[in-house]
Amino acid sequence: MGKNWKVDRWGLVGLSMLVIGASLFYVAVRHGWGDEGLRGAIRVTARSSLFLFLFAFSASSLKTFLPSDGTRWLLANRRFFGIAFALSHLIHGAAIITLATLTGGGSLTARVVGLGSAGVLYGFILFMLATSFDRTAAWVGPRWWKIVHTLGSYLVYLTFLATYARKATDSPAFLPHTLLLLAVLGLRIARRARGRRGDVMGAKSASP
Repeated sequence: MGKNWKVDRWGLVGLSMLVIGASLFYVAVRHGWGDEGLRGAIRVTARSSLFLFLFAFSASSLKTFLPSDGTRWLLANRRFFGIAFALSHLIHGAAIITLATLTGGGSLTARVVGLGSAGVLYGFILFMLATSFDRTAAWVGPRWWKIVHTLGSYLVYLTFLATYARKATDSPAFLPHTLLLLAVLGLRIARRARGRRGDVMGAKSASP
């Protein structure tokens, strides 16, 4: 960790939850605990979840293309950004469920479809959270850990991308979020391409 970076690991998770909690308290004081307050809570946790997730999702790519104390610190703390994301998004989901309960949540068909897709997403998030610790990761095994975490992270990514791309068609305020998501995916693709080129060049140099 770079000497200028003082908050890491569980301190990072605690600080993230403190900032989110303070933001939610501000929303509650300003808008109350009814529909408007819940909608504000949903917006706050949507943003916090997005950026915490992107920090974790882009850590390896940023370290590859922008090596520095900052990106090394980001990569070293990727797991804890992921934990903070999962906690933020669980709060986000709880706020959505509470609002849907208070307002009726739309048609029965829409609720069933929504609950089904959300169930899959949150199932992956809960699994990834539960296996973000050395003991539980060892219990699952490295092969299944990698499979589920890879699938889960891309499912979360695609959910964010679909959500913000749809919102961007209605409001240009959401266009930067969409472009940021696409840029992060581009970095990951470029990193994988660089790795494959390195493997090919290594194989050629080792050939007789």
